[in-house]
Amino acid sequence: MSSCLSVTNAVEHAFCPRFTYFQLVLGIEQREGKRGTVQSGRAFHSGHSTTNKTYKLKRLEGTKLTELLLFSKKYSFSGKIDEAIETDDQILIIERKYSDYIFIGSTLKTQLGLLAILAEENTGKKANQAIVVFDKKERVEVPVKITEKIKQTALEVLQKTRYTISTGDMPFSKHDNRCLNCCYRKICP
Repeated sequence: MSSCLSVTNAVEHAFCPRFTYFQLVLGIEQREGKRGTVQSGRAFHSGHSTTNKTYKLKRLEGTKLTELLLFSKKYSFSGKIDEAIETDDQILIIERKYSDYIFIGSTLKTQLGLLAILAEENTGKKANQAIVVFDKKERVEVPVKITEKIKQTALEVLQKTRYTISTGDMPFSKHDNRCLNCCYRKICP
């Protein structure tokens, strides 16, 4: 396998390291597209990106950027920033989540940290702020400061993802409520 990973690979590893093992070591597909919540989330993103290309939050100044496919030569990973606002000296990342569960946890911090690294490397501007928009039944905007610690932790998750792939060993993972809705629950010991 190529050493170039995606932001999604690292986010899945942050959620559960066994995703990396089953998907990228054993080659077992998630088949997540059959799940209703995944289909709804994809439709939400698709609808927003196609019908609201010029819309931006009123209080934000700058140029709206959408669907930025970026690559990091320094860290050898790629990712897509769905939406951002660019000013003269910074990039503000806007991440939309089709969810009523409002929580900024390790998976979302990994995603924001890696997207910020991609934005900074590719634009030369600081990316130390994000807005996460949770939008299902009610719309809630949560500002997030993307610190150097968040970026460093995200890079560590990326490295752990590579380590799992290179060793081919099944990583430890604790059993919790996430397992109940996992696409690998039937084969995960």
